[in-house]
Amino acid sequence: MSNTKSPARAANTLLPHWLAEKIERTNYALSDFMHLALQAHRGMEGVFFVSNKNMEILKENAVPMATLMNMPFLALSPALADHRDWQTFVEGRTTSTNVDKLTAAMPMVDHLTARDIFHYNRTYIQMLKDVLHMSLVAAPILGLSHDLAQYLREKPIALLEAAIGGIGFPLFRWRFNEPNFWREYAAGWLTEESVAHYLMHGSPLKAAALPYKHLWANLRIERHDKDAYAIAMMTQGCRASTASNLFNLMPTKARSTYKSIHGVSSPCGCNPSSLVWYVDQAIHRLQGTAYTWIYRCGLASGGNIPEALIAANDLISKMFGTNSLITADRGNHLTRSMAMDSRLTMAPCRGCGTHYIISNGEGKIELAKDFACPGCNYLLTTKTLAAKRRIAQ
Repeated sequence: MSNTKSPARAANTLLPHWLAEKIERTNYALSDFMHLALQAHRGMEGVFFVSNKNMEILKENAVPMATLMNMPFLALSPALADHRDWQTFVEGRTTSTNVDKLTAAMPMVDHLTARDIFHYNRTYIQMLKDVLHMSLVAAPILGLSHDLAQYLREKPIALLEAAIGGIGFPLFRWRFNEPNFWREYAAGWLTEESVAHYLMHGSPLKAAALPYKHLWANLRIERHDKDAYAIAMMTQGCRASTASNLFNLMPTKARSTYKSIHGVSSPCGCNPSSLVWYVDQAIHRLQGTAYTWIYRCGLASGGNIPEALIAANDLISKMFGTNSLITADRGNHLTRSMAMDSRLTMAPCRGCGTHYIISNGEGKIELAKDFACPGCNYLLTTKTLAAKRRIAQ
């Protein structure tokens, strides 16, 4: 992968606000359709990976529903996760086993439901194409593997829309099918952090399997591109000193640029240095892990280090809002530290298998075989986090 890409061609590092709003509207529209279809045809529970009872729970609880639907992630994932399954109807290849199984699982539906399946399949395809072309981190946003994301990105929208006319099943299903998800949701305990946990848990993209080093020691980027990346990161709140060190800028120029952006001088003081901080509280571990996951997804999608950092900063701020604890400076410190040594590493939870940051340094040693994540320990619920956020900030 090249590290010389121009920022003009890397405009997909930021998820536009209008697209985040479109994701939210699509979440509501497709979940409404799923609920109505399940009420009319209970046999579709095996197709949507969700029961009618759970969809009723979804609709009855306004606060957790708003938390879930307003996240910058689709609440749906593809019914066919392998790009080779999509080839069977997009390119007219021999029908795959998964397509046969999905077709067989579909009950007989009335004319209106069949029409709606076609309509919402088009809505879903259009949503996929919009995000794939406009976001470096589209794969985690949409719940896709990188292979499927690349396949769909390369196919013209007209070809995909023409192909779905010949299928009779929905191309999407519910993304959160863990029993614990529904228990927390029904109890009103859902938080942005617990949603992030379930997003990582159900994703085909596991953080430990993604790239993370990617030439940290030598950012081979043109000078004018470094300046553009530095401006983008300082706009996101990165300190002038961090931008100066990362992009080899003159400190006076970096401070002047920061002040021209924000109207105030860049904060002074020490930059983040503690690695134990990222694991000393559940909320730190979760947000640090989510940042690392998104950052590494950006690298795996072809972005260079600054692009992956900018994309992670942007998505994390949209995920956690004012409760975000991983600033641009902390994100740079975390990802750089994990690329340079092994004092922080990724390991799967012994309960759910979700990959999290664990400590392997002198300040704190955690054994991977004994690690239980904050999600399995119910440390991400509203009751637990209400006080923790006050302490953490």
